[in-house]
Order: sequence, then C-alpha cells, then structure tokens
Amino acid sequence: MKNFDTIIDDVKVNAKNAATVLSQKAAMIYDASKHRISAETIKRNIGKKLIELGKLTYKATTQNIDLSEDIAKVVEEISELKQELSIIVAQLAAIKNQKICPECENKVTKESSFCNICGHKFEDEPEAIEEAAEEAAEKKADAPAGKPDDIVVAAKEAVEEISEDAE
Repeated sequence: MKNFDTIIDDVKVNAKNAATVLSQKAAMIYDASKHRISAETIKRNIGKKLIELGKLTYKATTQNIDLSEDIAKVVEEISELKQELSIIVAQLAAIKNQKICPECENKVTKESSFCNICGHKFEDEPEAIEEAAEEAAEKKADAPAGKPDDIVVAAKEAVEEISEDAE
C-alpha cells in the first residue's frame, strides 16, 4: 500500500509542476499577444500620422503657406510613437529570449555575440548598455529644436521616402 501512496504523491507533485509550467507559458503567451497588439496599434497610428504629415507637406508646398508648426507637431508625435514602438518591440523580444541589434534592428538570441545580418558586436556588460541609453537621452535633451524650415525639409524627405516605398 505504501508504494501506491508514493505513486499517488509523485503524480500529485508532477501534476502541480506541470500546472505551474503551463501557467507560466500561458502568461508568457498572453503578454506576448498584448505586446503584439499594442505594436500593431502603434504602427497603424504611425501610418495615420505619416499620411497627415504628407497632406500638410503637400498643402504647404502647393499653396505656398507656412505650416511648419503643424508639421513639427506631427513629426514630434510620430517620433514619440516610434519610441513607444521600440520599447514594446524590445519587451516582446525579451519575452522571446531575444535581443535587438541597435544597428539594423534584427532580432537575435540573447546569447549571440554578433548580429548575423550586419555583424554588430554586442557588448556583454549591461553597464555599457545603460551608459549608451543615458548618453542618447542626454543628447536628445540637449539638442535644440529644429528650425521650422528644417522640419519642413525633413517632412518632405519623409513623404518622398514613403512614396518611393509605396511604389
């Protein structure tokens, strides 16, 4: 009878372990799905903003009116959306045990030392990554706001690039 009780206890322990692993996998799949949905929503919003930017740029160019403030606002909104998207993509990669190449945005396994697309060497030290993030934040904070004319030129270039991609 002791063998039967031991077997039943083993089955209970194995069932609990399996349920725990299954629960963790389900949570991971749920989180990944939420991140994918968020990423797609942000991509759609970026697309809408790019269309808005194109319309403003076209109107400014064809009617020879100054819409640089409106264009700058839309460009800023697009930049913010792209930052949100990059955060979500990084979180999704982390869930999948991946990292993203800072050079070409290729996804590679966390254990990779080099990007298999562009050859970028990944730093092993987390401190180097934190320092790079801090430097980027400081540069953005110190960077002067673009002149309205620069923003219009950048917007026109973005519209041309989108048009070329669409063709």
